[in-house]
Amino acid sequence: MRLPAAVLFFVTCVSARGAGVDYFSGRRWIEQQCATNTTSPDQRLFVGRMHLPSYADIVQFREGITLREIIDKTPLKGKTVQVCVMWPHTIPKSGSSFTRHKYITVRPSDAPDYELKRLDVIWLYDDGPIIVR
Repeated sequence: MRLPAAVLFFVTCVSARGAGVDYFSGRRWIEQQCATNTTSPDQRLFVGRMHLPSYADIVQFREGITLREIIDKTPLKGKTVQVCVMWPHTIPKSGSSFTRHKYITVRPSDAPDYELKRLDVIWLYDDGPIIVR
């Protein structure tokens, strides 16, 4: 009886971790942490980690910048990292928007070819798999 309850608790916690932040609230949190950053507002990449040790940075976007470059500038350099890249998507007729996600596992020797875009929010996790619902 305790094993099924423990498994359900674990899945719920991991799922909630990935679902709790959308693009706009995540970007706002990183901007608050990096209030003195002078990177041009239209040339930013937002990098964050809410779990201890927490981390936030605003990185200068440039064509060809890679996830490997970004990870190697963080305290997670050399670790296997679960990356969640977020960007807003607007529905043309209604004008409403929602968050799009791309989940990527990056090992220390990987050089993923995912193409980052201006204003992407990049969340870094190193404590287990991200479960996508």
